[in-house]
Amino acid sequence: MIRRLVGVLCLGLLAGCASERWIYERPGTTPAKLDADLEACRREAHRPRTFALWRSDRFDQDVLNRCMEHKGYAARRDD
Repeated sequence: MIRRLVGVLCLGLLAGCASERWIYERPGTTPAKLDADLEACRREAHRPRTFALWRSDRFDQDVLNRCMEHKGYAARRDD
């Protein structure tokens, strides 16, 4: 019984740690331009004190989305 409870709790924690995936679209944008814009916006949205398992995930998603929208992209969650 305890093993089952621990397993369920671990799965819940892993699901909570999974990061959302976002898609940014702008007509006529090359993949290289998209990558450059994403990198610039990630630097702007970087929050070093935010908890994340990986350093690359330490950013404010709302700030990143606003930055990309300011550059003309449509931001949406990848379902």
